[in-house]
Amino acid sequence: MTYLSDILEQPRVLHSLIDRYRTQNLLASLTQDVSINRYQQVVLTGMGSSFYGLFPTWLYLNQCGVPAIHIEASELIHYGLEMLNDKTLLVIVSQSGESIEIQRLIQAVGDGVTIVSVTNSQDNTLANHSHIALCTDAGTEVPVATKTYTSGLGLLHLLARSLTGNLLPQDYKDLLYVADQMTALLKNWQDWLEPLAIHLQSASFYSFLGRGPAIASAMVGALILREAARLNSVGLSGGQFRHGPMEAVSPSTGMILFSSPGRTAELSQRLAADIASHEGRVVLVGQSAALPVVGLALPAVDEFLSPIIEIVVAQLLAARFAENAGIVPGEFRWAGKVIQAE
Repeated sequence: MTYLSDILEQPRVLHSLIDRYRTQNLLASLTQDVSINRYQQVVLTGMGSSFYGLFPTWLYLNQCGVPAIHIEASELIHYGLEMLNDKTLLVIVSQSGESIEIQRLIQAVGDGVTIVSVTNSQDNTLANHSHIALCTDAGTEVPVATKTYTSGLGLLHLLARSLTGNLLPQDYKDLLYVADQMTALLKNWQDWLEPLAIHLQSASFYSFLGRGPAIASAMVGALILREAARLNSVGLSGGQFRHGPMEAVSPSTGMILFSSPGRTAELSQRLAADIASHEGRVVLVGQSAALPVVGLALPAVDEFLSPIIEIVVAQLLAARFAENAGIVPGEFRWAGKVIQAE
């Protein structure tokens, strides 16, 4: 098991997840007793990539008129417990279901709040204390999240539609299409990765940018680069980047900008052009609109599914940069897969 093998295994894991939850309409049967109309709010929480992966869910629920709050578990247990009650649907995402913040949150909440969990296995502390326990069953991986993250995104996509009564057979087909497109992207990954890596490798600092659901890709992309390649990087929304961080753009800065199809695609493309005009090293991932910048065109998929395929680019860039630095991605120095210290 290596970081690269985990990346390459992602399409298979997604296919397996789709087959499992599509069979006998499993997700709808699990959530049929959790009507969204029973709750005044949905609280979405997790840590690390599990937290960032909830960005698309948060946006989708609010677009459907469902009041949703997105808050880190580490802050929820100290500053947000008072808003949780029997009118709250609490969605907790944790790959292991065992990190310290998740354990303390479960202890603090007790039995009065309905919990829906998404974890990687069926037997863990979080799953065992959930009213509805959903499992990605992605298998073991190195400490850098890859297949657990993308399969979690897929499952959260289906969950959000199920909770709002919008889950249709087409949603499984759309997710299957994304898995197939990921397979195609990974088939010749070394060919398309090389020009992107060469364009970015001389940078001393990296920013990952996105808007809408792609904010998840920006945040997780930066996290992966720090974890796997130990490079200084930050994830930001494209809108926030214009409010100050733009001043740091120079030939020594590397920018990876995710341009998902959707209502903010044009804004992201315009930002990429502006960064390039200021001599920043920008790579535009997604829809390019024929801009004169280095980029990688991705297949047009549902805006809320785009993060599943976008993140592959960040994963492989991190692998390449780690190799250049003589680092084995996934070998952590100061932490582990399951965080036990708050």
